[in-house]
Amino acid sequence: MLTKRLLPFKLVIVQLAAAMFSGCAAPHAPSGDIDAHADSAIRQMCSLLDGAKSFRLKVHATMDGRAETGQLVQFNRSSDIAIVRPDRLHAMTDSIEGKWSVWYRGRSLTVLDRETNEYATEAVPGRIDEMLDYLVENYDLCMPMADLLIGETYNSLLADVEEGTYLGLHLVGDTQCHHRLFRQENIDWQIWIDSGAKPLPRKMVITYTEQPDHPQYVATMGDWELAPAISDDTFTFVPPADAKSIAMADLIEEK
Repeated sequence: MLTKRLLPFKLVIVQLAAAMFSGCAAPHAPSGDIDAHADSAIRQMCSLLDGAKSFRLKVHATMDGRAETGQLVQFNRSSDIAIVRPDRLHAMTDSIEGKWSVWYRGRSLTVLDRETNEYATEAVPGRIDEMLDYLVENYDLCMPMADLLIGETYNSLLADVEEGTYLGLHLVGDTQCHHRLFRQENIDWQIWIDSGAKPLPRKMVITYTEQPDHPQYVATMGDWELAPAISDDTFTFVPPADAKSIAMADLIEEK
């Protein structure tokens, strides 16, 4: 449903950016008017992602924000994400707002501000999807592209969709993709899915149709690795030299 886990304009743990919509209710089957062609490749993509025990990817995102002058300005963020389901996640984000890293392993989550060398560790639920919901509910923090990570991708993306349309084959870089357009309350969103042997998501655009000037969030996804061997050390936080431990709420408030 492009849940609140994904709303781009919120403070985010990894890139202090974005999730997508409102509400974190349990996913349910989509009920909107989605044409068969628009539905087929996205089901294949979701099946591929949900079947992956582990994966890596890089996300390059731009999002529109409001300057003090009232004008729209564009901000850039890049994130490297590694997942081992059901309870391992590591992410690093560089952006104009700062440089952040996240380690999640079992019931422990650590967020490091690499610019101030401050970090916070907190006990959280023991599954990725539950941990992400905990952060939204308690801190209004949202992981980038969270609905592609939680393992119930189809229902999570499409539960609130009112209309879906297939737009044809279009390029993302040099990759030919199935281009699909969806509409739901408050937003329009597009997704480009690799038309090759592995139907991976390559690009997503979210347009906030009820906000002034219709700001957008644009993410391209690349360097996908499905089923990589990822050491548990990847998800284990080791404090940098002279790093200062503070409360999670204080770390968030500082930004």
